Amino acid sequence: MRKTIIMTIAAAALTAGCGGGDSAEATAQATESSTSAATPDSATAAAPSITAQAMDAETALAALRDAGLPITDSVVITETNDRNNLIGRPGQYVSKVAFADSRVGVPIDQAEPGNEGGGSIEVFADGADAQARSDYIQETLQRLGPIAGTEYHYLSGSILVRVTGELPPSVAAEYEAAVAGLS
Repeated sequence: MRKTIIMTIAAAALTAGCGGGDSAEATAQATESSTSAATPDSATAAAPSITAQAMDAETALAALRDAGLPITDSVVITETNDRNNLIGRPGQYVSKVAFADSRVGVPIDQAEPGNEGGGSIEVFADGADAQARSDYIQETLQRLGPIAGTEYHYLSGSILVRVTGELPPSVAAEYEAAVAGLS
């Protein structure tokens, strides 16, 4: 039984960190933690400050749009369309939305939304859970290697904003600046 549990956990770990086993998403992402600071020339103005703890994913998305990011479409993740099957689970996100950035040019799959079109916003009960999720995804994607692509992660308290690595670092820095305005 212990062997079955370990194998189940390992399989769940790989699929949860990479979008529920969708190989298209897994191969479109890997780790790239952006550490470049946003410069005034490359970043849009920060979103109005709203307490991150009181924010859900839809409110955070509205703040990113208000900051001038070209978010064209979005889908709220629910228990019925969460391909990771994590929403509301202990230690996992309590609210999530997937979004499309016009510069990526990939629409959101309404039936199985993922990060391919731009990214996602995951909101947790606390900052420790958000950090643990970010670390887990980045470690998992790094193990997958270069074929998996890249992904940027930006944290603000209990909010994790995941942005596709299809965007160049200078453009992703706009998300970094906007997420900093969420706190």
